[in-house]
Amino acid sequence: MSVTTLPRETSAAPVVKPAGRELELKFLVSEPAFRASQNWPMLAQAAPRRAMRLRSFYYDTPSGALHRHNMALRMRAQRRGFLLTLKYEGGFPGGPFERGEVEVFSQNAVPEPGLLGEEFAAAVASAAGGEKLVLAYETDIRRITHRLSTPTGEIELAFDSGHILADGAKMPVREIELELKSGEPAELFRVGIELARNFPVRLGTLAKSERGFLLRTGTPPAVVRASPALAGSPSVDEAISALLGACVKQFLANFAAFEEGDSQYAIHQMRVALRRLRALLGLFGKAFPCPELSAFRHEAKMLAGAMNGARDIDVFLDLLRDGPCRVFADVAGFAGMMGECAARRRAEYDKIKILLAAPETTAFVLSLQSALARRVWRNGLDAAALARLVAPARDLAGQQISRMHQKILKRGGKHLRLSAHDRHELRIGVKKLRYTTESFSGLFEARKQVRGYLRSAAGLQDALGGFNDLVMAQRIVDTLPDPDGRAAGIVLGWCARGAVLDAALLESWRDFRRANNPFG
Repeated sequence: MSVTTLPRETSAAPVVKPAGRELELKFLVSEPAFRASQNWPMLAQAAPRRAMRLRSFYYDTPSGALHRHNMALRMRAQRRGFLLTLKYEGGFPGGPFERGEVEVFSQNAVPEPGLLGEEFAAAVASAAGGEKLVLAYETDIRRITHRLSTPTGEIELAFDSGHILADGAKMPVREIELELKSGEPAELFRVGIELARNFPVRLGTLAKSERGFLLRTGTPPAVVRASPALAGSPSVDEAISALLGACVKQFLANFAAFEEGDSQYAIHQMRVALRRLRALLGLFGKAFPCPELSAFRHEAKMLAGAMNGARDIDVFLDLLRDGPCRVFADVAGFAGMMGECAARRRAEYDKIKILLAAPETTAFVLSLQSALARRVWRNGLDAAALARLVAPARDLAGQQISRMHQKILKRGGKHLRLSAHDRHELRIGVKKLRYTTESFSGLFEARKQVRGYLRSAAGLQDALGGFNDLVMAQRIVDTLPDPDGRAAGIVLGWCARGAVLDAALLESWRDFRRANNPFG
């Protein structure tokens, strides 16, 4: 690895800055937009700009233990020494845009975690697990900064260009950062939305430290699944913030994986995040009506709907490969069918690229995060409703899950003899039940019973989803070219064979009806 030589370590008394939090937005931008945005009229009223070169050196263990624990340990060269910085995740109100940060000024050229203080040094040591710290990658950035005054404080706007270096590999950096220096978080999100509306920028989801790790290891960005957001005994108010924030984080975290990793699975997880968000907004909206959150539920539906085309064609391609094309490999019509599907898939994926970069998508994410920071669901509530907000989230969850469970049992009946439309509605209800149960599952002590209940709900959802996929496939095949009609007939027959009330679906339904509801 090519790394700039540092001065020899010298003895110096460190100056420790208090541990704080960093709330910032990152935007990826093309070279033309990078230049154009530096003439943004909003900057005319900013403090005079500063230009500087930032040389930073990131340390980790050989196995990347700090990265696995969501920590970044950085040495940044200063005129009279170095600045040691530890950044870490901590479930802060700013969600994916906020991290913990502690800094130490020192003349030492290598990091000494002990200078960070006992608590943070112990955290680094625990994460490292006995491995030594080594230089992992470095960044060389030219930064131009402006200070923007807001009604409540200040925002630093930085234009960063340069490279990340690791083991002889080089990755270009060109991004715009907005960091809240003082004031209300809502102002930071507002300025970010304005930037996206004026220039073709896209929300960046990976910090330079994360990109450096990927460059060092040669791995693509990972797809991010939903993670349990609740534990302990949170209030309803705390649960609303944590659960909705977790959905925003999951949605945003899969942008990079879609562009550079497992695109198909990333689309699936972005859709899951939006569906979970809608389910939770619906649940909380019934208990605490809030027009602002209700609007986000509609926007989440539109965003997820825009990804349905890509998901449907992916499912159909999988069905063709694993079914008719494999069994009837000699049928000539399948080649044209597969080619047409591949072209449609590329077009649908291009639509998603445009969607993720659209200012409307940026506005959706940042406006929702702003609403969470402001806890807008508290607005206009009477004393009784406010009292329910401070009640245990476990109680609300148990009531809502039991209500949804009974509604599903009533809708499915004893034998699940439903029309295609009613079966589709039942699948949506089971899906909402599963998302809700997963979100609150960490609050209930009967863990084994909860896991069993979730398995039965997941099995039923999958069985109903399989039927839905086959109905969707029938719609797609009607629009595909097939000169002699043989391939289309085979696919339609294959789909019709599965689009029936089969034994597996009935067994899944019986399993769900027999499942012990541990919530009420």
